[in-house]
Amino acid sequence: MKLEQVLPLAKQLSLIDKVHLIEQLASEIERELSQVESQTRRSL
Repeated sequence: MKLEQVLPLAKQLSLIDKVHLIEQLASEIERELSQVESQTRRSL
Protein backbone atom coordinates (compact mmCIF):
# COMPACT_ATOMS: atom_id res chain seq x y z
CA MET A 1 0.00 0.00 0.00
CA LYS A 2 1.26 3.47 -0.80
CA LEU A 3 1.08 6.77 1.04
CA GLU A 4 -1.11 8.23 -1.71
CA GLN A 5 -3.72 5.58 -0.91
CA VAL A 6 -3.62 5.96 2.86
CA LEU A 7 -3.34 9.73 3.25
CA PRO A 8 -6.87 10.61 2.08
CA LEU A 9 -8.26 8.08 4.56
CA ALA A 10 -6.08 9.34 7.40
CA LYS A 11 -7.28 12.89 6.76
CA GLN A 12 -10.85 11.74 7.42
CA LEU A 13 -10.01 10.56 10.95
CA SER A 14 -11.05 12.52 13.99
CA LEU A 15 -8.36 14.51 15.75
CA ILE A 16 -7.98 11.92 18.53
CA ASP A 17 -7.73 9.09 16.01
CA LYS A 18 -5.03 11.02 14.12
CA VAL A 19 -3.12 11.33 17.40
CA HIS A 20 -3.47 7.59 18.05
CA LEU A 21 -2.32 6.82 14.51
CA ILE A 22 0.77 8.99 14.95
CA GLU A 23 1.56 7.38 18.31
CA GLN A 24 1.31 3.89 16.87
CA LEU A 25 3.39 4.76 13.82
CA ALA A 26 6.02 6.49 15.96
CA SER A 27 6.52 3.42 18.15
CA GLU A 28 6.68 1.15 15.11
CA ILE A 29 9.26 3.44 13.48
CA GLU A 30 11.33 3.47 16.70
CA ARG A 31 11.34 -0.35 16.77
CA GLU A 32 12.34 -0.58 13.12
CA LEU A 33 15.10 2.01 13.54
CA SER A 34 16.54 0.22 16.55
CA GLN A 35 16.61 -3.03 14.55
CA VAL A 36 18.44 -1.29 11.70
CA GLU A 37 20.92 0.24 14.16
CA SER A 38 21.54 -3.18 15.71
CA GLN A 39 22.17 -4.75 12.31
CA THR A 40 24.49 -1.90 11.32
CA ARG A 41 26.56 -2.29 14.47
CA ARG A 42 26.90 -6.04 13.93
CA SER A 43 28.19 -5.54 10.40
CA LEU A 44 30.99 -3.24 11.59
